Amino acid sequence: MEINKTYNENCLDTMKNMPNGFIDLVVTSPPYDGMRTYNGYSFPFEDIAKELYRVVKDGGVIVWIVGDATVNGSESGTSFRQALFFKEVGFNLYDTMFYEKASRIPTEGRYYNTVEYMFVLSKGKPNALNFIVDHKNSTEGQSRIKDKCINKGKNEKKEGEYLVTGEFSRRSNVWRYGTGRPTDLTKILNETG
Repeated sequence: MEINKTYNENCLDTMKNMPNGFIDLVVTSPPYDGMRTYNGYSFPFEDIAKELYRVVKDGGVIVWIVGDATVNGSESGTSFRQALFFKEVGFNLYDTMFYEKASRIPTEGRYYNTVEYMFVLSKGKPNALNFIVDHKNSTEGQSRIKDKCINKGKNEKKEGEYLVTGEFSRRSNVWRYGTGRPTDLTKILNETG
């Protein structure tokens, strides 16, 4: 198996050629709920999930971006079943994030659908956490006394100990992105700074 090479084949065939613990990170938006046809390709999710567990390194991460089809007025729940199956094979559901698209998908008799789930799965504790820190703080430069809430109960409040709010903080678990129209993307970039 060569690294930095593209393999245009079934992902199960590719992963079978990988040794155990070969991959650090997987980011994918796989097909789900038959919402698109892929020339007759069927998506063997459970086989793929098991093989991913084998090839992902301890401390490795998968970002699994999925949504749900709506059939007869009910969402399929496929996304949640997939997240729970990943837990069954051994992954941690480290974080549930939301990918908010700038455009709306029209729906009949329902709110417009603008999100997909980004399940962040880890094999054990993630080896690296590199948060994107681009949220402009409105309270920049203000100080407040440290307390149990801020420290998540790790430290008792100490007299005279303060936190100063920086210019930027890390993002929330809702990520907004343009979906192909330059005007949408420009608007979003201007909103996020």
